[in-house]
Amino acid sequence: MALMDRIYCEDFLQMPYPKRLELIEHVRTLRSSALNAARIGSLTKSAKRNIAKGNTTRKRKPKDPSKAAMTALKKLTPDQIEMIKKQLQVKS
Repeated sequence: MALMDRIYCEDFLQMPYPKRLELIEHVRTLRSSALNAARIGSLTKSAKRNIAKGNTTRKRKPKDPSKAAMTALKKLTPDQIEMIKKQLQVKS
């Protein structure tokens, strides 16, 4: 998009619908290509090779929530555990 195109742009809402779609697609294409160029430019050589090969970068395994809860419970004092038990008790 040339500089003059941006300065002398007509009111977006007054444009006909097909022209609006064309402008939206043009801006979307420019932005996505600029973002992709910036992302690829910031990658290392090996990361670029991995992307070209189709390999993904580091895969993380999901953390086990029960393991995290047990670790947190082990750090609590007996008084804190009793207070939690009292809060969890259902009144009938």
